[in-house]
Amino acid sequence: MTATRSLPVSGTRLLFREATGGDELVLLDNGRPPTETMLALVSRVATGPRDREIPWLELPAVDLSAAALLIRAAWLGGRIITDATCLAAGCGERIDVAFRISDFLAHHRPRRFRGLTDGEGGWLGLAGTEVSFRIPTIGDLLMSAREPDGAGWLNERCIRPGGAPGAVVRRIDRALGVIAPRLDGDVGGRCPACGRAVELFFEPLTYVLAELRGASAGLYGEVHELALAYHWPERAILALSRARRQRYVEKVRGELALA
Repeated sequence: MTATRSLPVSGTRLLFREATGGDELVLLDNGRPPTETMLALVSRVATGPRDREIPWLELPAVDLSAAALLIRAAWLGGRIITDATCLAAGCGERIDVAFRISDFLAHHRPRRFRGLTDGEGGWLGLAGTEVSFRIPTIGDLLMSAREPDGAGWLNERCIRPGGAPGAVVRRIDRALGVIAPRLDGDVGGRCPACGRAVELFFEPLTYVLAELRGASAGLYGEVHELALAYHWPERAILALSRARRQRYVEKVRGELALA
């Protein structure tokens, strides 16, 4: 297990275990949307202290993006390095954009929003109105994806009474942006050639899934090599941690190189 990490909005404490081939297979062998894929992965690899089960569907939706980044830090390291292209006329220079996951999460940490009152069951009152609202959950996010008007469906589910005026809905959106800030948005850099500021849209779920899939791309080949060398069944190979599996693969390849 790695050190305990806490999700930013709910404060839920998590422990991440080392990845196995079975976990990597969740990434590689499905056609589900990013939210469903990440939920399937975190449900496998993360627990609370003392193996406490995490009620993922009840957690704030933005905590799933944070969990994705924490898995990325646990498996591949805590520094993200990506790139963008300068769009200035006649430039086109490649620009490295790098940041630490811990700094990114700290920058997007929840803060207090004036004019909110606590209610029952996670509902929050909005001062000067009869309206209350709650932070959308991961379960809400999954259900809204099946609706033709997902945003409208979320408003109806998470704001009461229904039909709140547009100005009130916008105020709620501002409050949510403070107490449960979204993690998708622009990250910036500066072109070393022309000095122009460059922004790159960063969406944690899809970015992390792409990175983890890339890191796991050799899984099928490694399972094949070990099955041929040791005659182990697929189930046993997939149960190995990634690091242990790759050590076996290195030994097999080393012996073949000497043959």
